[in-house]
Parts: sequence; structure tokens; C-alpha cells
Amino acid sequence: MGIWPNNKRIAVMITFNFAAETLWLSRNPTNAANFAALSRGQYGPTQGLPRILAMMAVYGVKGTFFTPGWVAEKYAALLKDIHAQGHEIAYHGYLHEETLGISYEEEAANMEKSEKIIERIIGKKPVGHRAPNETMHPFTLEMIHKRGYLYSSNLSDCDKAYLHTLDGKAISLVELPIDTICDDNYYYFFALNPPVRRGISSSGTMIGIWKDEFAGLAEEGDKVLSLVIHPQLSGRTSRINALGEFIGYMKSRGAWIAKSEEVARYILSQKHGRRAKGI
Repeated sequence: MGIWPNNKRIAVMITFNFAAETLWLSRNPTNAANFAALSRGQYGPTQGLPRILAMMAVYGVKGTFFTPGWVAEKYAALLKDIHAQGHEIAYHGYLHEETLGISYEEEAANMEKSEKIIERIIGKKPVGHRAPNETMHPFTLEMIHKRGYLYSSNLSDCDKAYLHTLDGKAISLVELPIDTICDDNYYYFFALNPPVRRGISSSGTMIGIWKDEFAGLAEEGDKVLSLVIHPQLSGRTSRINALGEFIGYMKSRGAWIAKSEEVARYILSQKHGRRAKGI
């Protein structure tokens, strides 16, 4: 038996890294002068996102959009639309910064700037954190806990949701794990300019792997699955159709498909008597 609402077998979060052009700017700053590269980032907001929102409406599910502050500001009308349709907006850096060794003060400034932008646009501060490219710093967990975040979705150390600890004590900060196996970036991303990555998988290959992962975790009954999806990659017609079919497949097989915030709040409501690692 599962631990999820209505005895569902697994908690599934359909999450989007809505990075747009910042995905290309953060990987290679010279892309600022490369219109072709930036146009690939722009495909997400202009083409991929409308398809994603339409597909999610057809299947009656809500997702979480991790959005850099720069993207939120540039595409404010789209952000309002995402929020108005009942999806969650969460933190994903300001300019999709992936810099290791950044200072506490610099990171705090990025967060402050992005939080204010998002709150100004949708009227609510983000409560979820996903670092760009999962670039975590020694102070990240303490910082986001102090800033009132409910969850982190960055780490790959467990198939279960769990509470983080600080100074040996469990805190009200949930980890909703992710892994490269369920990230479309590792199947679809292609670039000829640094950092070079070649080879594109079919949607059938990716969804086949995701189905196997889903089936194994659902069988165990107490696990979470976070899909990490990029509108500029999965928003193409063939790929979005395959993603929609997979969502229908999971719904028909006992998945609780919810926003990351909903899963985190459920975990926090059940935290008494549960272990800090491996809830």
C-alpha cells in the first residue's frame, strides 16, 4: 500500500525548467551574441509552452515551472498565464547562474531579485527551489530554509521525499529528489558550440525509460518521481504528444500527479513520526 492521498501508489511531479534563453547564456556567455543559439531558447516560450499548457489541460494535471527571474520578467504575460491556469511558479536562479563558489551575499541578491520579480507578477513568492543545473552551495539549504522555502528539488540521493537536517535536527524543508534519468535534457539537448553535446534520442526511447522507472517506483509504493522537462526541448509536436500519452499512462496506473508544493505540504503534514531521511 502507498503512503499517498487516496492510497495512490506514487507521487509524480511534472516539473518544467522554464529557462528560455538563459539556458544558453549560462552555458556559454558568448551566446549573448549568437542569435541562432538564443532563438532555440526562445522556442520554449513562443512554441513549446502553449503546447505544454494545452496538453496539461487535456489531461487535467498541474505542474511546477521553475523559472529564472530574468525569464519571468521578460515573459511576464506568459508567467501570469501559467499561474492563472493553476500551475506553480518556483525559483530557478535569476539568469540561470551555474557558478560554483559564489558568495552567500551574491546568491542572496539573486534570490531577492528573482523572488520580488515573481511576486510582483503573480502576487506570490516562490516556495520551491531548484538551483540552475543543480549547482548547490554549502549554504544553500540553510539559506532557503531561512527564506521560508518549503522544499528543494535538487538532489539525487534517494527515491523518497525526505526532510533535511541542520545541526543534526530535522527542519521543515522537504527534498523532492530528481535524477538525470528523468530529465529530458539528457535525451534531447544538442549543441555544436561549447559545451558541445551531440546525439538526439527519440521520444520513444526516453518515454520507454521513464515508463520502466515509473513502474519500478510505483511497485514499491512510497516513492516520488520528478520529471524534469524543458519547454524548448519537449515542446516540439512529436515530443509533447509522447509526454501527454505518458501522463495518461501514469494516471491510469495509480499515480498521484501533483504540484511540487502540494507534495511538499503533504510530506510536512505527515512529518511527525517519520525519519528525516527517506520518508
